[in-house]
Amino acid sequence: MNITTGYIDTLAPNPAAISNGKSLANKGSFKNLRKTPDGTLLLGECMGSGSKAYSCSIDFTDTAKPVPRCNCPSRQFPCKHVIGLMYAYTQGAVFLECEVPEDIAAKRKATEKRATTQKTEKAKREDIDAPPSKAKITAATKKIDTQLEGIEIAEKLLKNIVLTGLASIDARGLKALSDQITQLGNYRIRGIEKSFEELHMFMRQDDAHFTRSVSQLIFLRALLKKSKEHLTLKKTSPLTMAIDSEIEEQIDHVWKLEDLHAHGSFLDSVELFQLSFNVHDDPAKKEYTDIGYFLCKQNGVIYTTKNHRPYKSLKYIKQDDSIMAPLVAKTMYIYPGGLNPRVRFGEYTLREWQADDYMAIKAFASEDFAVTAKAVKNQIKTPLANMHPVAILYINELSFVQDTDGKINACAKDENGTVQLLQGDTLPMLMLFDKALLKGVSMLVRYENNIDSGLLTAQPLSVATNSGIIRLEY
Repeated sequence: MNITTGYIDTLAPNPAAISNGKSLANKGSFKNLRKTPDGTLLLGECMGSGSKAYSCSIDFTDTAKPVPRCNCPSRQFPCKHVIGLMYAYTQGAVFLECEVPEDIAAKRKATEKRATTQKTEKAKREDIDAPPSKAKITAATKKIDTQLEGIEIAEKLLKNIVLTGLASIDARGLKALSDQITQLGNYRIRGIEKSFEELHMFMRQDDAHFTRSVSQLIFLRALLKKSKEHLTLKKTSPLTMAIDSEIEEQIDHVWKLEDLHAHGSFLDSVELFQLSFNVHDDPAKKEYTDIGYFLCKQNGVIYTTKNHRPYKSLKYIKQDDSIMAPLVAKTMYIYPGGLNPRVRFGEYTLREWQADDYMAIKAFASEDFAVTAKAVKNQIKTPLANMHPVAILYINELSFVQDTDGKINACAKDENGTVQLLQGDTLPMLMLFDKALLKGVSMLVRYENNIDSGLLTAQPLSVATNSGIIRLEY
């Protein structure tokens, strides 16, 4: 098992565990360090606050899901002792070879047996070659009828909101609206219900969120229309899923990895480069979203990873982290989407950067800004689509200009002389670059349809050179 500090950081539940683990390793707090000949199991003892040392280990039998163990009272998983054990390994501490302890060998056998049983039962339940039973078809048809009934009620609710007017709905009206939204939960349209909940959330905020309320009304109108059309057509084949559209998820469906695999929406043995990562805070929704953008070396598509963490669940949901090294995923599952589909990884490893990796990023960068802008416009004109897609542009020339209000903008040009206006909070960082460094580079940008100016602008997220990636948003 190739354990790196970057890999350890991805396993840590929070920055404190990383800091405390490093401190334990640096102080030499570990003793009786052992490992199995195949390197799949690390064991050690660490002195803690008690009179006896804690016994800790980490099992890499399944590299995608390593199993940390420690008899300390910490509720963190893995705890600082296991994190420190791995850091001690990377720092060159001496681990003597040993056989697998009997208790861990027994746990390995139990885990393997359980996994085999679950796989067999799952295969029986999800035999996609078996013809659907009449009961399944009847149940699916009944569900569609229930959903269509719920959509009819949702349409009336939306109409009442529009006729009443956002500004005319007082506290009592908001309470009544909340009760009506709750009733949508009886019709198996959780996605639509959630969209109404978001509208209600925006309406309860101050005037600063009025624009978001209007945008959500537009989204809901399109969602109800498309959902009704989709479900009406689906009644002719009730078990068919729309794998090329997000509409199933926007209505109710929660995609499972096995569903995506059964529909062929996955790639095996893919190499990915994370070009940007950031944590977005949405006070209106009361949640953080960890967003990562990955370029696939095989096809040049930019994929998105998202990890939603509601405020009230922060201590239960592990935050994602930046991945600075190339990621090699055994299987990547692809959700329905537009230009930047959401993905999830199965088992993966990290490797060192190679010279051709940077050349691959450059090769996939768009050299025609007009073509890229057209694809972006075609997506964002659809109300249900992602309004802020990302793309990689090959920058032939970059200059900074000041508008009439004194605001600094940047103008990027392609080889045809087509200009793409760059705006956003990352421009001040971009201005610190040596101008020569910004010529002939690839730049990851996030597009936005600027309502005030009527222009399609882009915010720089990172710059990829021939020797590295410089992140502007972090």
